[in-house]
Amino acid sequence: MGVVSNRPAYGDRRRWARYPLNASIRVITGTAIIAARGIRMSESGICLFAVADLPIGTRIKVEFTSPRSGEPIGVHGTVCNRAVYLYGVKFLAENLEDQRRVAHLGDAFRRHSSR
Repeated sequence: MGVVSNRPAYGDRRRWARYPLNASIRVITGTAIIAARGIRMSESGICLFAVADLPIGTRIKVEFTSPRSGEPIGVHGTVCNRAVYLYGVKFLAENLEDQRRVAHLGDAFRRHSSR
């Protein structure tokens, strides 16, 4: 008899589904524009690769063209975690326009993944 766990599978614990992303990204800080690469994305944030030194807590703007909808996207965020050059960025929907962009992005990924 195998071991039975009451814990949900890892993917089930996440609030938002993660979607693969392979897109060129511009990371804009208060002092620089950095070329980066998107790895994964959800409605709440993005995992990206950037050869940069972005401390946790840094506020940035992430700009890219959605590979799902072709729409240009620009969203503000905060660096939440870091592993060498991989960064976890939480989107900040501080105003109605940012909230609309993030919601539209989530809709585009859901529509594409359900095909």
